[in-house]
Amino acid sequence: MNKFINNGDDNHIIQKRELLTLPFISTFIVCLVGLYLALDKPFVGLGVAGHQVMGTIIGALAFWMFKPGGIPFAVGTVVLLVGCVMSGLSIGQVTAGFSGSSLWLLIPALFFGFALKKSGLGNRIAFFVLKSINPSYIGILLVWLGLGIGFSLLTPSIGIRFLILTAISVSVADACDLLKGSRGRSLIIITAWASAIFPGTGWYTGSLYGPVLTGFLPIEMQQIATEGLWLKVMVLPWIFITIAFFIIIYFMLRPKEKLQITREKFAMLYHELGNITKSEKIVSATLMAVLLCLTFQKMLGLASFQIMLLGFLIFLLTRVIGKQDIGTGISWDIILFIGVIIGLPNIIITSGIASWAEPVLGYVITFLTRSSLTFLIGLTLIFFALRFIDVTWGFAAGAFLATATPVLYHTYHIHPTIVLMIFTFGGTLFFTSYQQPWIPQAESIMQDAGWNPKHLWQAACVYAGVVILTLIVFLPYWKAIGVMLL
Repeated sequence: MNKFINNGDDNHIIQKRELLTLPFISTFIVCLVGLYLALDKPFVGLGVAGHQVMGTIIGALAFWMFKPGGIPFAVGTVVLLVGCVMSGLSIGQVTAGFSGSSLWLLIPALFFGFALKKSGLGNRIAFFVLKSINPSYIGILLVWLGLGIGFSLLTPSIGIRFLILTAISVSVADACDLLKGSRGRSLIIITAWASAIFPGTGWYTGSLYGPVLTGFLPIEMQQIATEGLWLKVMVLPWIFITIAFFIIIYFMLRPKEKLQITREKFAMLYHELGNITKSEKIVSATLMAVLLCLTFQKMLGLASFQIMLLGFLIFLLTRVIGKQDIGTGISWDIILFIGVIIGLPNIIITSGIASWAEPVLGYVITFLTRSSLTFLIGLTLIFFALRFIDVTWGFAAGAFLATATPVLYHTYHIHPTIVLMIFTFGGTLFFTSYQQPWIPQAESIMQDAGWNPKHLWQAACVYAGVVILTLIVFLPYWKAIGVMLL
């Protein structure tokens, strides 16, 4: 029998009955809208290429938003690439996001997170800290906060961080004999998940938002949106958001009963990990060296992506990351998606969509810039609303709105890092699982042993409220450092 002939079942192939499901129907309808725009060209003042590119973007968004049949992001990515080139854009213009430094910082950063998880170093660090405290709800929450900040320094991959911390938090909740669906279990697991996401956003290399969102900016804005200014503008607000979120969630969900666990139980969980391995030592030394080089990169004359790639090279040479890990260690589907999304602002500008939409954006900007607080809260609420239809972590909406940053900076003296900060606030929103892919990913690990969905929704409301409070509290600070002079 020919070994190349597949005689297995075709259950993984698309089935006829799937075509009548809501994701397929929704995708089909939205794609028809995109096709209508591309062919009929209804908008006055927008050229042929602009209509075709707009229709292509809408079609790509349909596949990204509804993911019919669980298809990968690559489907929408290919639709966008092919459609834009057919519309008259050059392949260089369409793939500009793949040649920038942002993507080449992102790739090694994701592999750093993979090495942290594969070696077991992440688990060892977490249980080492846990065995050093007197078990209590407050003590565990403080550990999550410390680990969230520490892991953010080691890897910008939020996915890796929450995979490690949510898995550990379930083990901690089980060790504490907390019932499924209980307030105590939800408190421990939700705060662990949040600690993996919130604090690291405050510095450029602490999350994927840094390199991705900065890549959206026009070149002149990228030159002033430096890593140091990102830290100056965002680190204190995101620390404030994390602490305020933890405090409110603690008083909202804390049980009356104390935890039934001893420090010895945590010590036993740590000892079950065994002796530290050679790969853990290599990962630890390499990540510390990378952190040190990032701190003194100006003195060394190296860019961030160069330092990260050198660290990645060490992992390859020492075989901490093997040949088989290159293909499976990180999601290349996400890499392709982010690469094309980073280039989306350039596509929007080149096709003429940005200049055509300028009057509409101008009206919105004029309305929002009546005062500093109106701008901050108004743009945040707009982005929150867009997140209910933009399931790409807000990247698609952010890529379009980033084209307005030169006007905001030169005319209204609003620095682009302020706009990027608002994008991070909206990107982290988690009211629904389709809105925030990190929720179903975490739930797939925890199975039915995770948080109570009702408690998670309450936590989402707390987060949204804390963001608005943060805008009010930190407005004088942003004015003082000169990034919000409206």
